[in-house]
Amino acid sequence: MSEYRFKPESLMYWTRVALGALLGALHAFFWRPPSSIISALLNMVLAYVLTYYFFKRLYRGRLKDESATWKEGVGSFFLAWLFTWFLLYNALFPLG
Repeated sequence: MSEYRFKPESLMYWTRVALGALLGALHAFFWRPPSSIISALLNMVLAYVLTYYFFKRLYRGRLKDESATWKEGVGSFFLAWLFTWFLLYNALFPLG
């Protein structure tokens, strides 16, 4: 039986999706149009890079594909962030 309850790749994927949704919610509540979109993107990239180093240290030498630490869940992280941000921002501050 495996040492882990979940595969490390699966745990990385779902953690990043949840973090992307959480960041999207935070940006929806605190970002306002005069603010720069670049600051929101930089926050998102910084969070992803931090998860990369966290998972790299956590699963050092235990992954089948060592590059999985970098590429696992990148698209879903970005889409969860974007979808949650747009959905909540438009629900909280509708036009008109």
